[in-house]
Amino acid sequence: MSVTSKGNELTVKAPVMNGDYTIFAVEVKESSPSIKVSSVFTSILEPYPAEITQREPQFIRLKDSHYFLSPYATETQKTTVKLASPTVESFTKLAPFTNRGNSLQFGPYENIAPYSASEASVHYLNNFPFAKFSTMTRELEVSHWGSIAVEEIYELQHAGAKLAGGFSRIDYQMMRGGPGASPSFRSVVATLPAQASGIYYRDQIGNISTSTVRHLPDGELELELESRFPIFGGWKTQFYLGYSVPTENWITTDGADRYNLKLDFFTAFDNVWVEDMELKVVLPEGCENIKVNVPYAVEQSSARRFTYLDSELNGGRPVIILRAKNLVSEHDKQVTISYTFAKKRIYVEPLMLVATFFVFFVLCSLLSRTGSAATSTKAKKAATSAAQEETN
Repeated sequence: MSVTSKGNELTVKAPVMNGDYTIFAVEVKESSPSIKVSSVFTSILEPYPAEITQREPQFIRLKDSHYFLSPYATETQKTTVKLASPTVESFTKLAPFTNRGNSLQFGPYENIAPYSASEASVHYLNNFPFAKFSTMTRELEVSHWGSIAVEEIYELQHAGAKLAGGFSRIDYQMMRGGPGASPSFRSVVATLPAQASGIYYRDQIGNISTSTVRHLPDGELELELESRFPIFGGWKTQFYLGYSVPTENWITTDGADRYNLKLDFFTAFDNVWVEDMELKVVLPEGCENIKVNVPYAVEQSSARRFTYLDSELNGGRPVIILRAKNLVSEHDKQVTISYTFAKKRIYVEPLMLVATFFVFFVLCSLLSRTGSAATSTKAKKAATSAAQEETN
């Protein structure tokens, strides 16, 4: 939720539960401010009927209130509902109201008491595919040697009306792209950083060869992932996406060994919301004084990970874990992770590797010389024995 006044964003305090309601306090400096409240809700559009056949259209039922919920008395108000199509099966008729194409207007209503509610219901046609990521795991492995590795695991689901009966490939091809097209979908589109390289994408079977990467005019990369089958209501699929970006694009330094890592918390895919997301950031071994700045409330924890050349003595690599639920495009804001990392530590692991090879080489040399010396001694003993036998 965000609140603005004359284009300026206002501070919203932490919500407080009050019975069946959640109260948000907003700081205003004017005596009669004009404010705009923007909020996004998930899972309030109900497929009705809950199941449809492949040839049937998808209808949605919206349940809300005719009145704007407020802890204050309201002199006058009206509610406008913009629909995905002009086909409206039914709606509650609390006068005054107007129905104009794909827009319904309830009100204006006057002298509304605090916390007043009047159930409103709208049943309308909506063949838009209800795509959501039921789970999303994003992991970044930070290296000060030049790149940041990103891997994301998605479980993509169609949250619309479930498919009743079997799937017909013939019916799908006949209806595809037509006026009566089903609410299924086949592909999702993501926008990746312009500097992304080594891009890979696969599902449980293997590489998704039907997907493409295109360069956009602004320099960014557009990735279109096409699933192996059309996704209908209730169906889901899982896939992996990975790439690398240069370290200097996401990390800045304040000097004195202090670094700031800035990254997006939300998904790069368009028109898809996330039900349950987890972000893991694996920092280099030796990072200290770690601070995390997130622009909204999340669940935060930490862990340790040991990879190549990491040691128990140094404590392994710090892992920052952030979790959140019900994320929408409005949550697409940057997370900042700052930490201290001594520049000399960047050479620790390479020096350990060099030292390991050096010790291995020295040991091999010593073993080789020892073996040669033993062979030479045996040869001398054999020659002495032979000489003694000839003398006798």
